[in-house]
This record gives sequence, structure tokens and C-alpha cells, in this order.
Amino acid sequence: MITGYALKDGGLAREEPEGAIWLDFFDPTDAERDALSAMIGFPAPTRVQQAEIEMSSRLYVERGAAVMTALIPAHTKTEQAEIGPVTFILTEERLFTVRMHDPRPFETYPVEAGQHAHPCDSPLAILLGLMEDTISRLADLVEYVGRKIEALTKSVFRPEPGRRPDLQARLQKIGWRDSIVTHVRDSLVTIERMLGFLQPVLEQRDAPKAALALLASQQRDVRTISEQAGFLMQKTAFLLDATLGLISIEQNAITKMFSIVAVVFLPPTLVASVYGMNFEFMPELGAPFGYPLALLLMALSAAGPLFWFRRRGWF
Repeated sequence: MITGYALKDGGLAREEPEGAIWLDFFDPTDAERDALSAMIGFPAPTRVQQAEIEMSSRLYVERGAAVMTALIPAHTKTEQAEIGPVTFILTEERLFTVRMHDPRPFETYPVEAGQHAHPCDSPLAILLGLMEDTISRLADLVEYVGRKIEALTKSVFRPEPGRRPDLQARLQKIGWRDSIVTHVRDSLVTIERMLGFLQPVLEQRDAPKAALALLASQQRDVRTISEQAGFLMQKTAFLLDATLGLISIEQNAITKMFSIVAVVFLPPTLVASVYGMNFEFMPELGAPFGYPLALLLMALSAAGPLFWFRRRGWF
């Protein structure tokens, strides 16, 4: 699907592809990719090329157009969270974006363009506005995940009294938060490389100083958010180790209880085994109180280990 946007009253408005300054290709067909190739004058990146990790495949200049691919997450606060490549092709006259998923900035920025301090008056301004919105949402996502991880930390080290924690569910939550932080960190790394690549390109094109200043500001923001995301990754790793330690302690307690029960029943079993032997001459079998005495002996042999364990504080 191809969506076109044109400049209107300092913002953006839907427009036919022929008169658009920004063309967004969402999950393009082969025919739409061929149309994109005809517009830019060279083969458009394929899905395979977008997914490659080599810098030469993600960031390059072709016939004066800057081709840049970054990983951007989508649906991050839902169970359908994903991360995928988005390719930005910046020419003097137009901005082209190629994507296979639906990051939130591609819905919000066309509506909010021109309402911020940064103008929306050129393809470069649209690109920087998109990146500004994306970075802002990544920062909000880091704050959101940070609050969730803090709540998990309290549940791990200060659980509610009288309530047995569900350690399996806690492990799933920790893993989910860590996957979101990983998506954010991967996205920030690719965005930082993209902005670093874009800077000399803009300098060669004699871009406005305001655009270069905004680009430098975005680079600083990305580094700051990336550091915070790295801290959250360390925190989730610590929570994972702590939860696994609690599970190990719980398993050890269960094993310890079974061991105590086995030791407690071992002496009575020995007594019962002795008096259960089928020998003809056993003097105790003829005693009037032999059976009660055997029961008493088994009870005392079970109480002895229990008393000893209690004195030792093992249960």
C-alpha cells in the first residue's frame, strides 16, 4: 500500500503519489517496489536486503539518495510486540519509507507534523520529525518498562505476607520485560548508526544549521536512552537470577522435607521389619503386651529424630 503526503499549512495532508513529498510504502507488492525503483532511479531494497545486518547494506548513498535502514519496534505494550526494519530513502525532492510492520510514529506524526517547534517544510524536515517522534516514543517505552521492572523488583524481594508467589508467572513477566528492553536497545543502536551516517550526508548537502543541530540533539538523546536501556537489561538479568535462586531455595526446602520424613520413618520401619520376620522362636511374640510395646517402640524411634531435628532448627 502506498500512502502519499504533501505539505499543507505547515503540516502534512494526504495526497496522490504524483504530487506527494513523502511516500510511505507499507508492505509493498512487487509492482509497488518496481514503481519505487522507477521513482528513485535505482533498485529499491528488497525484504532480504532490509533484514541484512551489514552496515553496507543498511546505510549507503545511491545516485545522490541516502538509503538508511533502522529497526523500529511496534505494538510494544501488547502481546503482539514486534521489531522490524524500516528503510528511509532521502532525496532532494522526496522522502520514501519502506516498511512491513506498523510502528506508531507512522500513524501519529502525519497528524502532529507542524505542531512542534521544528518546521515541516522539506523531505529532510519530515525525516527528522519522524525520527524525533520515534526517539520520543522509545524514551516513553523505556520509562514504562522501568516502572514495570521496579514493580517486579518489589514483588521479588518484598512479597505480600501470607501469599505464596507464583514464581513461574514471575519468570514469564521478567522474560517479557527483558525482550521489550532488548527490542528498544536494538532499535536505538540502529538509529544511532543511522543518524551518524546521515550527519556527513547533510553536511555535504549544506543542510540548514537548525537541521544539523536537531540531528546532534537526537544523537545525544539516543545515547542517553540507550544507557538507560542497558541499565534496565542488567536489572532484568539480576531479577532473573534472584527468581531462579528463590525457586532453587523452594526446591531445596521440599527436598529437605522429604529427607526428614524419610529419616523419621526409617527407625519404625526397622522395628516393624524385625517383628515381621517369620521365625518360630521369638520370645517377644508370647509376651502379653508385646504388640503394644512394639508400637510404643516404633513411636519412640520416630519421635527421637523429630526431637533432634527440632533442636537443630531444621524445621
